[in-house]
Amino acid sequence: MDSVTPTVVKRPLLSLQCDWNEVLREKNGTAWVSCKEYGKPGKHGKLTSVESSENILHSIEASDGFKVESITSISLCLSHKDPNCKCEFFAPNKIFSGIHQKSVLSLDVTQELGVSVCSENRLLIWNASTGSVLRNLEGHVWDVYYCSFFPSGVVVLSAGADMQIKIWSAVTGECPVTLTGHKAAITDAAIVERGRNIVTVSKDGTARLWDCGKSSCLHVLSEENGNINCCDVAPVDIDVGASDTSPSDREVGTEGKLLLLGCETGYLKGVGLQSHKQIFQYQCDSAINCCCFISSNSVAFGTQDGKVWLFDLRARLPVTVWEESTSPVLCLISLKNGVFCGRADGTCIYISFVSDRCIQLTGPGFDPVYCMAFNGHSIYTGSRDGAVRKYDFPFSSL
Repeated sequence: MDSVTPTVVKRPLLSLQCDWNEVLREKNGTAWVSCKEYGKPGKHGKLTSVESSENILHSIEASDGFKVESITSISLCLSHKDPNCKCEFFAPNKIFSGIHQKSVLSLDVTQELGVSVCSENRLLIWNASTGSVLRNLEGHVWDVYYCSFFPSGVVVLSAGADMQIKIWSAVTGECPVTLTGHKAAITDAAIVERGRNIVTVSKDGTARLWDCGKSSCLHVLSEENGNINCCDVAPVDIDVGASDTSPSDREVGTEGKLLLLGCETGYLKGVGLQSHKQIFQYQCDSAINCCCFISSNSVAFGTQDGKVWLFDLRARLPVTVWEESTSPVLCLISLKNGVFCGRADGTCIYISFVSDRCIQLTGPGFDPVYCMAFNGHSIYTGSRDGAVRKYDFPFSSL
């Protein structure tokens, strides 16, 4: 561990019953609320609907130091006096319960389409507005752990336990390309620019750069002792090293980019995508489950012990650590000046890097949130209960 200590943020965490927007429409309906400081016993109360009618929420009474600052049919702003805290809660605008029946493990969305996979190994393409299933992508032998769209929005990438990487047409459902070479399950992937090259990481401890056009592995970029759980690729403002040999003409868009790796051993590592050289490594005390780029000089990652980290690539050190929960962070997406993080306890919280504003997406209850995606207008989440939830709110205000 490095000796430099990052800023530690331990905000009180407000919680609200997951179906509050339904129960508070009922006459004398109640919903539980709680406030918990990290490492301390929680404080509990309830909200009671004093006046309500179908689809309208009029007056809500709060107990035990809680206060409803504002409320609409899909949003509620809750505060507490001691400790002093406030959070905005948003219910889903739509719940797609007919896509999957089991845990949703990975998903991605465009303006028109969604792709997701569940623990029954059903890899499906669906209408992003209605949730109606359009294609069933069949071909993986074992469980699929990752799926996403290429930037074109009409091609899908998938990978998983069968050590295969498949590229599909979202229009026809056909799979013209299958890549093989990993020796254990593939846990995550990243698409380089338009998708001539991709990167995959695996439980075999390797990160590999692939040529999609020739269905071949160009380079093994990293070899670790233990699982690599997550990865991301982006251009950065730091030196990413120079290659000892001329880059292959099959590498497209790798120059100036950093491959970010999150490992089961707690290591965060940066590797030059074109130089194939390790640029830095930092170790924390818990497995890194998810990671993403925030800017050209900073990244965020979430760990098994519940912490969310903001890491400065220039200093090679964490700047801030949020210790708000001990529930494992399972997924992250970067949005505006912060990140949404999904946890094993079913919470989905926005952490702002520039303010104390707190936002939570409600709905999953205590079912883990395994995956999230943003298509520029809406956030979609996948959780253990098999539902895909769609959230619309003024993201421009973040």
